[in-house]
Amino acid sequence: MAYSELIKNFSKIRDYMKEFYIYGFKTREEFDEKSARSYDNERRRIESYLGEYVCFRQTQAGKNVYISMDGTENTHNPLYKAFKSKSFTDKDITLHFIILDILADGNYYTLKELLTSIDNDYLYNFQEPMCFDESTLRKKLKEYIQLGIIESKKEGRQVLYKIVEDELDISEYKEAIRFFSEENMLGVVGSYLEDKMEQEKEYLAFKNHYIMNAYDTEIIEKILRGIYERRQLMIANQSRRNKVMSEWKVVPLKLYVSTQGGRNYLICSNMYGKQMSFRIDYIKSVQLGEIIENYDSYLRDYQNRVKHMWGVVCDKGKNYEHIEIDINVEQGEDYIVKRLSREKRCGKIEKIDDNTYRFTADVYDSNEMITWIRTFIGRIKKIKCDNPEVVNQLKFDIVKMAKWYEVM
Repeated sequence: MAYSELIKNFSKIRDYMKEFYIYGFKTREEFDEKSARSYDNERRRIESYLGEYVCFRQTQAGKNVYISMDGTENTHNPLYKAFKSKSFTDKDITLHFIILDILADGNYYTLKELLTSIDNDYLYNFQEPMCFDESTLRKKLKEYIQLGIIESKKEGRQVLYKIVEDELDISEYKEAIRFFSEENMLGVVGSYLEDKMEQEKEYLAFKNHYIMNAYDTEIIEKILRGIYERRQLMIANQSRRNKVMSEWKVVPLKLYVSTQGGRNYLICSNMYGKQMSFRIDYIKSVQLGEIIENYDSYLRDYQNRVKHMWGVVCDKGKNYEHIEIDINVEQGEDYIVKRLSREKRCGKIEKIDDNTYRFTADVYDSNEMITWIRTFIGRIKKIKCDNPEVVNQLKFDIVKMAKWYEVM
């Protein structure tokens, strides 16, 4: 098959982008999941819309391909370009513009009238015109109705079609759209809306700009539909460690978004009530299933468990791990108390004396708290935890930091 820059199978681009951008630094010979020819074709497609960000590094093992960009400078997510590079057939693109041109006058047309106009007004002068039958046209109109491009109404036994009038002035919402397109998990929708507006000088800057989530958009959209419609999901998930694929039937409950690491997680339950979590970027595909009649019972179970969830670990079969941290707060440092109150999640804050506040929590997995606890090193007076690994890890961090600063 001849090479094309347009994208037919988005899941392939998603997989290769993970290799180039998230995992990265593999040579052509080391990438053994697909053939060398497939590797070259997908790399060229990525280069076609990310050319300025694709870099190469020559090593003894070969040439490494990787993507490098500064998240603070690239305030427009360049990965959205992949969504706008979808492949199409000659008939698809021809029929698309003919239909929109006919309906541009704002009048209603029957299927027969559309076919007649296509043959007489658009294809008549071609020596070898394309042929569009009634079935093809009906399917295309149905697709556009679902997309909200066309509306239909029934008069007697006939169905009439008309283009949807766009009366909304989105320029009034340009600031909200601009922010949404970069910060929301479905930000590609905002990017499409921005394409309709005049480009202005950039006025946003991001401390943490997690652009790679763009490639999870299709997965996230189906998950959100499953939650909204209370449907069962069939998930194909790939293990991070051994690359083994597994399939699960789950009840979607919540979508967790990390503002610290940029990762997204699905909190769900299997059909037997066991709650679990999946990293979105490891989910290969999602299919919507049947409506779950007793969805509320799964949701109540989640609401009970979330009282002891610091992150995404939610196994009720484990015993809770109790943790206590005494934190030093000097006079005039009320901002520390406010931060504790704001970030305590499922924990509790108690004032012990004028300079000490105690944080306590009973969680499923205290290891999830280590990153947060580290931010208070230098203020921690005492720490106790049922999981000795947590305390040992923090002690190790302090010793390691002391060696770096040559104070030991």
